[in-house]
Amino acid sequence: MQTGKDIDHWSLNYALLKTYAVGLAYNLFYRKRKIANLHKLPKGAPVIIAPNHQNALMDALALVSLPHTQPVFLARSDVFKGKFVIWFLTGCKILPIYRIRDGRSNLQKNDEVFDASDVVMRNKRTPLVIYPEGNHSDRRRLRPLQKGIFRIAFRAQEEYGSQPGVKIVPAGIDYEHYWKLRRNQFINLGDPIEVSEFWDAYQENPSLATNQLRDCLADGMKKVMIHIETETYYDLYMGMRVLYRSTLCKQLGLNEKKLNDVYTADKQLIASLDTCLDTDPEKIQHLDTLYKEYTRLRDHLHLRDWITRKPKYNILANLMGMALALPGFPLALWGLINNAPHLFIPLRLIKGIKDTQFYSTALYGSGLLIFTLYSLLLFILGLLLLPQWWMAFAYLPCIPLSGIFMLAYRTFYIKSWIRIKYTTALLRNGSPARELQKRHAEILQLTNSIITTNQ
Repeated sequence: MQTGKDIDHWSLNYALLKTYAVGLAYNLFYRKRKIANLHKLPKGAPVIIAPNHQNALMDALALVSLPHTQPVFLARSDVFKGKFVIWFLTGCKILPIYRIRDGRSNLQKNDEVFDASDVVMRNKRTPLVIYPEGNHSDRRRLRPLQKGIFRIAFRAQEEYGSQPGVKIVPAGIDYEHYWKLRRNQFINLGDPIEVSEFWDAYQENPSLATNQLRDCLADGMKKVMIHIETETYYDLYMGMRVLYRSTLCKQLGLNEKKLNDVYTADKQLIASLDTCLDTDPEKIQHLDTLYKEYTRLRDHLHLRDWITRKPKYNILANLMGMALALPGFPLALWGLINNAPHLFIPLRLIKGIKDTQFYSTALYGSGLLIFTLYSLLLFILGLLLLPQWWMAFAYLPCIPLSGIFMLAYRTFYIKSWIRIKYTTALLRNGSPARELQKRHAEILQLTNSIITTNQ
């Protein structure tokens, strides 16, 4: 474990772990990933990155993936449980920070962590990552910031006084889904905050300056993350991100396939809904009523939101597509054989986890371990059974690639069948599917009115 004076040194173990566990496995876990505004990360300066915290250790791995750097992290001590977890966390340069709830006797252990933080700030080799909210939550909302990050920032700023020195970079991390495989992840870096701008005030009144810096950071973080303030209509806001996103992207001239554009559309939608909530709350209440009725029908029919994007689907075209895709079944079956252990065993392991925000961490960690061992087994079998030794090496990349194909193949058949089922249901008078379609149209019409009025 790297601590103290060498915590920010380049580490071969870190580099290898980053290449395999993040560069390969983490990027396979997600279908699409994007780090936006990387140019805003200062170089050759003491930098603290302050991200929102929603998805346990996956948030840390998101920033481990920052190119050309080996960030050092401070994280809650209670996640350091189990030999494998401790090995993995320390290998990622994640250090435990102790809180009062961890026992007063443990607080003195923070002295070593603060010393290590000073080293990182002084040497300027790599950023220090601190989650200012202190813990994670399943709500896309910024929670109150804890004071630890500001204590470390002002402590490091002492070397520079009122001159520019320590910079805090707000960061937002958003997930299409917190734990489902092959979904999207978006990381957004904000404008750096100069701690020196608060230094003189800190000399006169540390508490006041800390609160001012806290408010400044909170504002910066809200700008780069999905922040839904309302509690009453939280589910409505989340649902409208999905239902109205495609329409809004077209209106704004954005590309729904680009994560930057999706983020821009979501922020615009949330801002418009917030404005309407302030000026015309009855309209938001009516929209919420429609959305609740829509979700009731959707869940009753066991459908997903994407199905209502079109008024109907061509049954014959979907049947033909399914028929034409049949020759790909042997390849999909081969992908299943190659990947079944690390796709299905982790799903059974997470059933005993109470905190759902650790699902993705457990799925990823156990899946990575099983994937490594199973791939090694297949490689050894390849060496023994294949006619040429190089074929075993060529087989290795086929393992994850065949798994990706298998998942895409499975999704294609499921969606094709749902399209057929949905369109068939629309042909029946009085069908709940018709009511679902009607509610969807009403929601889009009302949302369009809100957006047009409050843009």
